[in-house]
Amino acid sequence: MTTPNLTSPEAYNAEIIANAVKFTASLFLGRGEYATIEATSREEIDQLAEMLSTEHPTVKSKPVITAFDAAGNQAVISGQPAKAPKAPKAPKAEKPAKEKPAKATKEPAADKALGKRAQIAADAEAGILPAAPDFSAATHARFRKKLAEIVALVEKADIKALKAYPINPVSSSPKAMDKYRNLAVIALEAQRKAAKAKAKTEESTPEAGQ
Repeated sequence: MTTPNLTSPEAYNAEIIANAVKFTASLFLGRGEYATIEATSREEIDQLAEMLSTEHPTVKSKPVITAFDAAGNQAVISGQPAKAPKAPKAPKAEKPAKEKPAKATKEPAADKALGKRAQIAADAEAGILPAAPDFSAATHARFRKKLAEIVALVEKADIKALKAYPINPVSSSPKAMDKYRNLAVIALEAQRKAAKAKAKTEESTPEAGQ
């Protein structure tokens, strides 16, 4: 990658963020100590940064998020929203009046991102099983075994065991497992109801023919 746009500090940072291949979140713990986590996507680093704050409730400061491009250039993102890197594109769209609708196309993208939770919940109620959370990051390592056990129960459709499975949602990983388990239970129960309704319909069909 060539040197980022140097027309202004904002343009320089925006280009690095837009072409970032790695993100880090660092939380200052005091006395020269930091808790640092790496990720390859902005969404993942936001979640990990939130997890850092949750796991260190006594630390008042927030994690500092930094983006790195392929050439090693870096730009501090800190607490900006995940869609922030697209902001510098706005002035370009203002030049021709006809390009203004381009902004409107980006806004629904944010709405869709916010609507994913509602869609996942709606899918579960329709009997569609949720995808298991991604625990590939090192911070989730100690919870991978429990997640595997929950996934196995989901595959067996063991609703009773899923409801009884002990989860203490005090940090990011257990919260993700708890959410997955609850959505899976909703989906499995919806599947059972649909199966029962289908069975009743099939039983009543011969009677209707008589």
